[in-house]
Amino acid sequence: MVANKDLAQAADVIDKKLQERFSGASEKVFVFDTEWGHLRALIGSDKFKGMGLGDRQNVVWDYLKESVPAEHLRFLYGIHPMDLAEYDASVSEA
Repeated sequence: MVANKDLAQAADVIDKKLQERFSGASEKVFVFDTEWGHLRALIGSDKFKGMGLGDRQNVVWDYLKESVPAEHLRFLYGIHPMDLAEYDASVSEA
């Protein structure tokens, strides 16, 4: 079983790095843990407009792999990069 402090530390590091990368006034980042002890990240940025899902994923994963230690990334099971309209619609439905 994963120690809660390891998961919390990973969430903090990943959130901080994503906030650094997507820090515009209208950009949004939300990192959360799931009931299974994994992390997911929702990212809303108009930098993703016009990009396909694979390209969006590559932009975020490439950045994270360069800036976050693997010991923290092992907890991140999903990233969901969206443009702002998609993000707002997705979050408001939750």
